[in-house]
Amino acid sequence: MSETLLKLSGVRAGYGVLEVLRGIDLEIKEGEIVTLIGANGAGKTTTLNTISGLVATRGGSIHMGDAEISGLQPSEIVALGLSQSPEGRKLFSDMSVLENLEMGAFLRNDKEGIAKDIAHVYELFPILGERYKQMAGSLSGGEQQMCAIARAIMARPKLLLLDEPSLGLAPLIVKQIFEIVKRLNGEGTTIFLVEQNAQAALRLADRGYIMETGEITLSGPASELLADERVRAAYLGH
Repeated sequence: MSETLLKLSGVRAGYGVLEVLRGIDLEIKEGEIVTLIGANGAGKTTTLNTISGLVATRGGSIHMGDAEISGLQPSEIVALGLSQSPEGRKLFSDMSVLENLEMGAFLRNDKEGIAKDIAHVYELFPILGERYKQMAGSLSGGEQQMCAIARAIMARPKLLLLDEPSLGLAPLIVKQIFEIVKRLNGEGTTIFLVEQNAQAALRLADRGYIMETGEITLSGPASELLADERVRAAYLGH
């Protein structure tokens, strides 16, 4: 049985007077792809940002392995083996592709390992290897998304959080990105995927959670959620 890598117990969080997460329980085991789906404004990005330490918890706990990470600084959480590719990519647009990748490895000092990982990134995303000198802000949307994922994996995370990787991209590019996510998982990275494209996410994932207005309303094996009439009606357009 795989070890639990991430566990949220009764997590509450929000902004100002607004409570967005209302007692979230979820867990991710080593080696899984788990997806979190829900409508816009359900609290999916807030969930990821709370795990990453960008939004403070107001209650409950977040554990990564045996370590409680709620209350830690984002850089401390990255050091424990968690990194995030954020919604909207948030690249350093005036820096080159290569410089963005190097920023992803900012907590590391193993130069040989970093060089090896950059070579691996160029193998995963050949277009980034071709454009390594180009300013990240001048890349196409799909290339920027690839760069954002590549930057996140330069931290060598055990757990990679992906926030809306398919948003605004052409179907062919989405297919490519999801194939790379599957490959990263095959190479040993556990993935937590937030995604508007519920059908594609559930086809890719082992398990899924459905979120509505800051609460988990349904969870289970991805294949069961794909077949669930409520999920089909709400998220799959059937």
